[in-house]
Amino acid sequence: MCLWFPEWALQRQNTSRPADRSQSLVVYAPGGGGKMRVIACSSGARERGVLPGMLLAEAQSLWPASARGVVRFELHDPFADRQALRDLAVWCQQFSPLVGLDTADTPDCLLLDATGVGDEEEFAENAVDALERRGCRVMSALADTIGAAWGVARYGMLKRPATGGSRVWIVPFGKQVEVLRPLPVEALRLAEGIVSTLHELNVFRVDQLLALPRSGLVSRFGVELLSCIDRAFGALPEMLKPERIVEPLEATWDFEYPIADGRLLAEVIEHLLDWLLAKMVLDYEGVQRLVCTLRPVHHEPISFLVELLRPTALKRNLMELVRLKLERLKLPAEVEALTVRVAVVAPLEFHQDEMFGGGEMDGGENAARELVERLSNRLGEKSVLRPCRQPEAQPEFAYSYEPWMNAPSFPSSAAPRLTDLFRPTLLKNRPVPILVSTVLDGSPRQMHWREQHPLVKQSWGPERIETGWWRGDDIRRDYYVVEIENGERFWVFRNLVDQSWFLHGVFG
Repeated sequence: MCLWFPEWALQRQNTSRPADRSQSLVVYAPGGGGKMRVIACSSGARERGVLPGMLLAEAQSLWPASARGVVRFELHDPFADRQALRDLAVWCQQFSPLVGLDTADTPDCLLLDATGVGDEEEFAENAVDALERRGCRVMSALADTIGAAWGVARYGMLKRPATGGSRVWIVPFGKQVEVLRPLPVEALRLAEGIVSTLHELNVFRVDQLLALPRSGLVSRFGVELLSCIDRAFGALPEMLKPERIVEPLEATWDFEYPIADGRLLAEVIEHLLDWLLAKMVLDYEGVQRLVCTLRPVHHEPISFLVELLRPTALKRNLMELVRLKLERLKLPAEVEALTVRVAVVAPLEFHQDEMFGGGEMDGGENAARELVERLSNRLGEKSVLRPCRQPEAQPEFAYSYEPWMNAPSFPSSAAPRLTDLFRPTLLKNRPVPILVSTVLDGSPRQMHWREQHPLVKQSWGPERIETGWWRGDDIRRDYYVVEIENGERFWVFRNLVDQSWFLHGVFG
């Protein structure tokens, strides 16, 4: 049986924050050219004019600033989506002992083994009914093969189920070929490149594809296309990989006699960490958040949190941060027991070694990350901040500060996007007035600043920025990136109100 959750990224956000369901919700992610684009939106947002694929800035402009409380913009988190679906798979084991996720890079459906469940229709209806009570919107199908159930759940709405008012399409035994024939070729779980090529050949339905000779399909598409067809029709077996119930990763130590020595507490925590990390090593997972709870005699338990920017399975790194926490901890009495719990786990990151060194993981990034982790755990996460961009046209307001530990990942040294090349690495606190000589088209020709008069070798622009009417004075500027004779680059603008020039940024 296949349970498909349309727009799972949107559903996951709604079910995790039920109090905000009255808000319109827009989920966005980086798209082509590095620009943020909408990938899913609620019905309220659609009524406002938002559509998947739309630029985020365009979607945000559909709500006035005073009405932003009625809409929520959320960055897509594929890892959280997958984890929520895995949790839902474990919950669904009350209906079937074997429940797994589909094999897509971004899964959005669950697969349930219905072998030996008795009345299949009652089984399927009970599962759908329970999921709808949890606030999920689900499309479902039950068939002899995973491929057939997957395709019918997604594209079977083109026809009604054979069973009267059932919300589940139950494909009769051995009838998967007959049911799949009128459906789009996408119902066979084909790669996007294969689907695009088939559409170019005017092949849109499964029956049109089956009319073509198999030998020709192999020479044109390779064995992948035929494998998808055969798995859907049952000619090739396909295994379901079930999700297993994950036991809580925690360990407790009860002291025979209460203690207050911080060194002994650290040694016990280290011993418990050894045991916990040994359980995680086979899954190639690491600790990203650790919670240590101490129980002082006749007092309430005291907990402290250890957070990391990237998951680790190294006991040495974790114990450094634990000792920093213990040094600042004031105990009201001796400790009679302690518990260590791994609150958040994540897949470990692996990087290939470089023969001559000098790579991005060659020490500099690791050292910076470890420094941020130490400072955040010692001083508090709100004491270590990083700048982040805001969707704001006016440069003075295009950033804010957030805790480093809230960052989804440590910044990598990836190549800058094209838009980054036209933003300076250093922004002046206030634009500096300068004199500029221009040519006929208005672009800078010579700059006069700090008793220097360099000629402009080349310039790019103008980029017009007009905003700020809700803040009082209107902002109307034409920005240029200018390069002078010695190769230095500056970000300058002309105030269109009084035609004065300002230096606003310097490129590193």
